[in-house]
Amino acid sequence: MTTPLPPDPHDPTATSLRDRKKAIRHDAILSHAKTLFTERGIDATTMADIADAADVSPPTVFNYFGNKDGILIALITEGTRNAFAHDVAMTPRVDTDFATILTDTLSSVSRGTLNIAGKRVWRYSEAAAIRHPNTELAREYARVDAHLRDALKTFVGCYDFTLRSADPADTDFLAELIFDIWNAAFFELIKDDALDLDTHDAHLSARLRPLVRLLFDDAFVANPVLKTKEG
Repeated sequence: MTTPLPPDPHDPTATSLRDRKKAIRHDAILSHAKTLFTERGIDATTMADIADAADVSPPTVFNYFGNKDGILIALITEGTRNAFAHDVAMTPRVDTDFATILTDTLSSVSRGTLNIAGKRVWRYSEAAAIRHPNTELAREYARVDAHLRDALKTFVGCYDFTLRSADPADTDFLAELIFDIWNAAFFELIKDDALDLDTHDAHLSARLRPLVRLLFDDAFVANPVLKTKEG
């Protein structure tokens, strides 16, 4: 079962002018906060800075989000929801070899994740989740992490694997293994401001190709097969 994200604050049934204005103001505050966090860092950005950039009063920012952690939670949650709806392509393919499919898919995840928030935001969130694991920010970070793991398990589960060992394939274990490789590569990406996405893709490919050759039968590696509906 896929780990659910919190409900979308943009109520699709809200039609009043007041509701629409609130949604626009909510998005404007988030957009300016994201820009300031990326340019200055989270610690160097105050709620007053965000209010000034969004052309609202500081109490308005507090009313909408409570504090900076509340803004970060909204950025991560809403960004993840939008990314999986529009940016992150986890569509099973069989048009090329399996290592390329995995690399392309995980590259899409990396790009979608950085579209949610910049490297500084992800570094801060990762560190905060480790330092203060019982905060709402840490719990939200864990929910997003679990949501991505579940999506990858669904993606991997679409393939009719043939393992080199001829043993039955444990798709959940394979998905966790692939996730761990991506997660390590993504951590390297966010901790180094000079590291670009093309280099990140090359690092992913260099780690995934040997693993794919080690685990899977040559015929599957070259020509991956999807499970049939009956399978």
